[in-house]
Amino acid sequence: MGSSNRIDGWKAIGGHFGRDRTTVMRWAQQRGLPVRRLPGGKTGTVYALKDELDRWAASQTNLNEEAPETEIAPPPVPEKPGFWARNWRRLAVVGLMLLGLGFAAGNIITSQPRRTPPSPALPSDPAVSALYLQARDEWAQRTPASLARAIGLFTTITTKEPGFAPAWAGLADAYLLSREFGITPDAEAFPKARAAAEAALDRDPGLGAAHRALGFIAYWWEDDPQKAGRSFRKALALAPRDAQTHFWYGNILSDNGQHVAALRELNTARLIEPGSVAIQTDLAWAQWSAGDDASARQALNQLMQVRADFPVVHDCTSLIKLADGDYVGYVQDLGEFARLRGDSALIAHATALRGDLKTGAAAVQKRLMSYALGDVAAKTRRTHVWPVFLASVAQDRQQVVALLKTADARNESWGEAGLTARIARLWMDDVEIGALLRQRKAPPVE
Repeated sequence: MGSSNRIDGWKAIGGHFGRDRTTVMRWAQQRGLPVRRLPGGKTGTVYALKDELDRWAASQTNLNEEAPETEIAPPPVPEKPGFWARNWRRLAVVGLMLLGLGFAAGNIITSQPRRTPPSPALPSDPAVSALYLQARDEWAQRTPASLARAIGLFTTITTKEPGFAPAWAGLADAYLLSREFGITPDAEAFPKARAAAEAALDRDPGLGAAHRALGFIAYWWEDDPQKAGRSFRKALALAPRDAQTHFWYGNILSDNGQHVAALRELNTARLIEPGSVAIQTDLAWAQWSAGDDASARQALNQLMQVRADFPVVHDCTSLIKLADGDYVGYVQDLGEFARLRGDSALIAHATALRGDLKTGAAAVQKRLMSYALGDVAAKTRRTHVWPVFLASVAQDRQQVVALLKTADARNESWGEAGLTARIARLWMDDVEIGALLRQRKAPPVE
């Protein structure tokens, strides 16, 4: 999220909780609200980070409970003369019983495990803090070059201040995005991201960003939607206003076909972090996956007008055009996606497809299918969703049935709900294909 995570001044910090500045100043003094002063700034210049505030709020039992003012209570007045004299023995017994209960309650309370204090928002060394803020900004830019720089910076920070858990979580996030932008292959990115997320949790078990990274890995690499759901819900319980967690949770819900929940999470992410092109793009894809073609196309067209340099927009539009049977549009948008991503192998593939267009759509289809099956054989593509989608667009029923039976023999579990919905729509009257397709449905995330 970059710099949008920071809140400046007592008034804005109070607004984050819906309270006035006096309340949050009292919380800082009495309840440990994590507020920092700008180094070298004017007296009283304070700031805080949203994720640290949310972790602090999650550790509080009741924010509506305010510390009572200390008052000297007046001595009790007996209701009638002689009461204490007549009842001193009975009151002494009750007092001893209450004292015993107090000791027991104290032992129970002190025997409970102490909560691990939340990680600080910034490293202790000001120079390392500057590197950390720069790394987060590089990550938030979401370009191949910026992500490569983010990985280098986060790695440096974990070396200079290895106990700072958020840097490990940031490194995990950087590796996860690097695979989407063609920098790091999945087989390298996912294990490195897992190791970094686990290192973060070793240092701070309550760090929501690390649980989020493990949820991402569980879904996209381990093919375990239910484990992924548990990790994401844990992350949201720890940091309920983390836009990135709502964003990535919405992504896996959409891919899993849980469209109502997906739109809930993605719209929540957009509310927390307005203006994010990444969130808006994936929201549009989720709308298309849910069958809301008109809203999706309108949103993607608008994004194309303002951020034609964002690769994922072209990725989405290329797939939508292919689903329409528009091979020319698909090849054009795929080529732009490859160029912006800086992926030399994908650029070469798109160039070859442009050459095939001179022969006709059948030549494009043949090359696409050859590449798709090659990816499955090489295990860079984990299921047969894409080959079945290609065969469906080409209306090759025989190949669709054969591929679905191969997927059944491999006991594949499919996500990619946008593609599977288009496959089902193209064969809506085919009983055999419908039955084979339903068997590929993955377990729900929530």
